[in-house]
Amino acid sequence: MSTTPIPEESVLWTGSPSQWTNFGTYVFALILIAGILAAYFLTTGGPLILIALILPLGLIFARWLGTKLHRYEVTTERIRVTAGILSRRTTELELYRVRDYTVIEPLWLRLVGRGHLVIETSDRSNPKLTLHAVPHVNTLKDQVRKHTERLRLARGVRDIEIDTQ
Repeated sequence: MSTTPIPEESVLWTGSPSQWTNFGTYVFALILIAGILAAYFLTTGGPLILIALILPLGLIFARWLGTKLHRYEVTTERIRVTAGILSRRTTELELYRVRDYTVIEPLWLRLVGRGHLVIETSDRSNPKLTLHAVPHVNTLKDQVRKHTERLRLARGVRDIEIDTQ
């Protein structure tokens, strides 16, 4: 069994999920803001009603910040996902553990050139990893696939499926 040398790890892509994933939340919050402003102008409740704007504005900010701080890094050897606002959690997936890929492109994300990459793995702690709303999802999937195969060949890793039925 011959193994080929593995070149030094390099970054293929880094990014965050698109803010388009928050579209429904943003619309809901804007409707709440419009309702609060309508209540302010149509009633004599005074400026105390405007305090209620904290809720939808806080919701918008929290979702925006959470998505902005959710980071993906795809390298030639692994996928690293970091998420969290106050506490951060980083998970890594070695590419040679990848078993299957699924690209999901809902219409509303396809319109803005994004899609979800679902990666099934042999990793017990992370059997399914989804990269949400990433640009050029098919190109990213092809890059991950190419480097997965290269690493498997270099490390002599084989994936064996056993049907237990």
